[in-house]
Amino acid sequence: MLALDGQAEAIRRLRARPDLPADSATRLETRVSPFEEAEWPEADLVTSSFALPFCRPDAFPGLWDRIVASLRPGGRFCGQLFGDRDGWSGEDDMTFVTRAALDELLDGLEIEQLDELEEDGHTAIGKAKHWHLYHLVVRKP
Repeated sequence: MLALDGQAEAIRRLRARPDLPADSATRLETRVSPFEEAEWPEADLVTSSFALPFCRPDAFPGLWDRIVASLRPGGRFCGQLFGDRDGWSGEDDMTFVTRAALDELLDGLEIEQLDELEEDGHTAIGKAKHWHLYHLVVRKP
C-alpha cells in the first residue's frame, strides 16, 4: 500500500495512528509529494478523500489522466470532486467541475456510484460552508 500527501504532517499523523496493524511498517509505503508531482505504480484502487479539489485547475487534467492510467483493468477510483456551485467555487487554486465536465472525465469508465450532494453544512474545523460534491466510485473496464 502507498499513502501520498503533500504535507509531511499528514504522513506523520498516519504513521502515529495506534490502530495501524503491527506489520504496517513493512506493508505501508508513504511519500510526501504534491498531487501535481506525485508518481505511483499501477493499482487496483486509487482513493482520494476530499483532496482532488485542492489540485490547481491547470494541473488537474494531467493528474486525472495519471489516476486513470494507473488503474489496472477492473481497478477502481473512489473519492470526491467539488461541483461548480460549491461555496469555495471561484478560488483560483482549486478545481471545481460542472456536471458536463464530470461526464467528460468519467467517459470510458464504468460508474458504480455517483452521488451528487448539495447542502449547507460545516467544514472539518466547524466553519459554515455550502457543499456541492460528487461522491464517486468508478471502475476501469
